[in-house]
Amino acid sequence: MGATLANTFAPPSGARSGGLLDRRYGPLVLHAWLLLIGFVTLWLAEEPATTLYVTGAAVTVVFPWIIYLEIRRAPLGLSPVSFYFGWNTVALGLAAIHHGNKLADGIPIRFSVQTIYPDDLAAGYVMYLLGTFGLHAGLQLMRPIPRPGERSPPGGSGFLLLWVIGILVRFGDKFIVGLGAFGGLLQWGSLAALTRYVIDQSRDHRRASFWLLVILGTAIEFVVNLRAGSKAFLMFSFLPAGLLFARERALRRWLPVLGMALTAFYLGVVAPVIAASRQANEIAGESQSDRIVRTYTQGDYSEGDGVAEQATAFFERSFEPIPAAFLYGEVERHGHRWGETFDYLAYAFVPRLFWPDKPTVSRGGWFYYYIGAARTEAEATTSIAQTAAGELYWNFGFPGVVLGLGAIGALFGALWRLTTAFPEQDPIRIVLYIGIVFNMIDMAEAGTTVVNIAFRAVVLVPSMFLLDRAARKRAEPLAGARAA
Repeated sequence: MGATLANTFAPPSGARSGGLLDRRYGPLVLHAWLLLIGFVTLWLAEEPATTLYVTGAAVTVVFPWIIYLEIRRAPLGLSPVSFYFGWNTVALGLAAIHHGNKLADGIPIRFSVQTIYPDDLAAGYVMYLLGTFGLHAGLQLMRPIPRPGERSPPGGSGFLLLWVIGILVRFGDKFIVGLGAFGGLLQWGSLAALTRYVIDQSRDHRRASFWLLVILGTAIEFVVNLRAGSKAFLMFSFLPAGLLFARERALRRWLPVLGMALTAFYLGVVAPVIAASRQANEIAGESQSDRIVRTYTQGDYSEGDGVAEQATAFFERSFEPIPAAFLYGEVERHGHRWGETFDYLAYAFVPRLFWPDKPTVSRGGWFYYYIGAARTEAEATTSIAQTAAGELYWNFGFPGVVLGLGAIGALFGALWRLTTAFPEQDPIRIVLYIGIVFNMIDMAEAGTTVVNIAFRAVVLVPSMFLLDRAARKRAEPLAGARAA
């Protein structure tokens, strides 16, 4: 293979050129201006809603600008950067404006059984944005930046096997839990394989056979994801289609149409059906996917909330600064915890393979108990994320947020660098790449995020080394034949 672990972290020739420096650090300048707007508005604004209005509007301009730069420069178009900022254009832009409207109308901001003070919400929002800057800075520092004219090396094989494993592993829930973080990565195998097919074969997008495989693969991914009962997982099934429309110039003009169609599908079908299925009566022997299908076929979801209500629910569900704002208020009242809530890291790095009864690493149940929603941690029926930014601020304040998330971003960037700028070259790299894309928008706590990164590096780095070694051995006879 053209890129191996041996040269992954070697500085590329010409890395000091202005062009590469601009590609690595230019987007951070835009992000820094956004952060300045947030802090200045927080300092000068008399009403907390103003901070959410002004900064949220700035997010809807700056984040798409960063996405535009990334799509133009990244070989695949889709990258951890473009996906992260695409998600947060809504979650930190439109959702912030929505919560500004709630504050302006005097509507209380609820966080489970707690109520968030308006001043805490504004401060928590800006603090969360500081965390996004730290994450972005660490990521840009370590990520791979391809040289001008650099092309993808020849791809390997095994992608059909990866697709099969990705489908089968999701039918064994206990198997995934037993594998820990590695099992969580394998569940993206089929989506990663389909994504690679789109990348490799998109030049044939005018052929009917290409569209047949893409549509069939997307449909299978959607059906299998019904088992998870997650609205997000169901919509992630369409990621390869979105990538296809973004990569191909002839299809790019239809990208807004695809986006509007998927938005309508989510708000009009996926969100109300999943919500209604969770309230439906259970039937003995019925799986979660069976209940979702039954809810849809019976039309029991049509009497629920409409599109506007579903959009509102999404804004409120995706606005992660709310738990961060709660923890900001906790610090104002009780002070920092100085690492006390990271006690789970004492056992988190022990593989579940060697300790089957290891306590859960996720702190969602404990946090649900902490905020007063359950009498004990054992009785907690819901998991609530502290968010990585919230946990770091709770313990170490603003320096902890920017430095801690900067370190996490650098770890993500190091994993990304291991996949190289062209992760489609082999199955392990592409599944790790897709895992990074999704993990960056799902950081329930800072500590658990670091644990997941560590386990994936321990398992996958040796695997990539073995694949690279096998590829070099296969290439040696060919090189000798050419020399002769």
